[in-house]
Amino acid sequence: MKFADKTCLIIGASGSIGSAIAESFYREGARVALTFHSKRKSTLSKELPSKGPRLALFRLDVRKCRDVQAVVGRVTKKFGPIHVLVNCSGVLGPIGATHNVSVKHWLETIEINLVGSFYVIHAVLPSMLAAGEGKIIQFSGGGAAYGRPFFTAYSASKAALVRFTESLAAELRDKNIQINAIAPGPVKSRMWDELRASGSAGDSKQSKS
Repeated sequence: MKFADKTCLIIGASGSIGSAIAESFYREGARVALTFHSKRKSTLSKELPSKGPRLALFRLDVRKCRDVQAVVGRVTKKFGPIHVLVNCSGVLGPIGATHNVSVKHWLETIEINLVGSFYVIHAVLPSMLAAGEGKIIQFSGGGAAYGRPFFTAYSASKAALVRFTESLAAELRDKNIQINAIAPGPVKSRMWDELRASGSAGDSKQSKS
């Protein structure tokens, strides 16, 4: 129960990584606030109770700044200051030749993977600064480590996420707030299924979504 009396906010808790993290924090005694996209509530961990004094669920689209601020406010009102923020929200985005992919889909990927991260951190940081402590965990990926042709939205957003994380870590170095980005490697997940289904992602595999 090493996280007893701690509050953890997990963004994107309906994914494979997010649900596993939620289980671990709850098992260790944390008060856990989980967000999910409205279409994926059913994929939240079955190992967690449907309700309880240490659990709160919130629908959230991280692209909407006001909604992010509202959820953070509701979490702090229910549980008090947020000690740990884990941002698992992310999408693979359009796959294909950049000149052929949907502009809307490309920009949505940047909004979810990068801008949404900023919205969440911007909303949570004031309470961490006031408390004088905090942990923030982000998730990068292969797109941040090297060029990914035909995955330009994903790679651009993840590379930017890593630099955002590095810059913020330096900014908060003397505030007792640590922020790190984790590259988990291959994980059996919705994103992994999408990646495998894309095949070679060459010119013949262009996203029209």
